[in-house]
Amino acid sequence: MVGEFKVRGTVRNKSNKSKMDVLKKAFGEELFARLDLVEADLLDEESLIRACEGSTYIVHTASPVLFDEKDEDKLVKPAVSGTVAIMKAARKYGVKKVVITSSTAAIAGGHKDRTTMFTEEDWTNLEDAGAYFKSKTLAEKAAWDFVGDLPEEEKFGLVTINPVIVLGPTLTGGYSETVDLGKQIVMGDIPMYPQTSLPVVDVRDVSNAHLQAVLRDDADGNRFILCAETVYMIKLAE
Repeated sequence: MVGEFKVRGTVRNKSNKSKMDVLKKAFGEELFARLDLVEADLLDEESLIRACEGSTYIVHTASPVLFDEKDEDKLVKPAVSGTVAIMKAARKYGVKKVVITSSTAAIAGGHKDRTTMFTEEDWTNLEDAGAYFKSKTLAEKAAWDFVGDLPEEEKFGLVTINPVIVLGPTLTGGYSETVDLGKQIVMGDIPMYPQTSLPVVDVRDVSNAHLQAVLRDDADGNRFILCAETVYMIKLAE
C-alpha cells in the first residue's frame, strides 16, 4: 500500500532503463518497489483498458502537450482516443470514479474578448482554437458525453481538473513544455518580455486537487478551475 491506496501507474516502455531509473530515483527504492507499473500507450486502446483492470479509481493524466504544434492529428487523436479508452475501461471494470486532467485550454480558448471572466460553465470556442486547445476540449467533452450516454445503472463518478499554466518543482527533472518556458525565461532565451500576464498554479496544488477529487464524493460531476495567481512575464523572470 502507498498511503491508503495500492497504486498502479503506466509507462510506455518498461524496458527503457534510462527512463525507469529516473522514476526509481524520483520515488526512492522503497516507494518505487511498491508501485505497480504496467505498459500502456494513448494510441493503443487495449493496452489502456488492460492497465485499468481491477481498479477502483482511475486518474487519467496523460495527454500530449505541444503548444506550438499545428498538426492536429498529433494532439487531438491521442488525447481523445486515450480518454475514450479510459472511459471504456471504467465501464468494463465497474470503476467508482474517473478523475481527468483537463485544462483551462478546454474553457477559455478561441474567445476574442480577453476581458471575459471564465467559469467552469464555459467551453473553448473550437472554431478559433489552436490544435492544443482543441485536443483538451474534445477529449474532455468526450468523457462527459460518455458518462451522459450510459444507462443509469452503469454510470460512475467523473471529475475534471482544469488548471492554468502549471509550474513548480519537477519530481523527475524531466522535460515538459511548461518547464521549458521557465527555463527560457531564466536563461534569457526570450530577448524581450511582452507586457502580458500569465495565470499560474503550483504543480503540488494540482496534484492535491486530483487526490481530493478521488476522496470527495461531492466533487463528482464537476469541473474545477485551478489558478493561484496571474503574473506578468517580467515577474516570472525575476
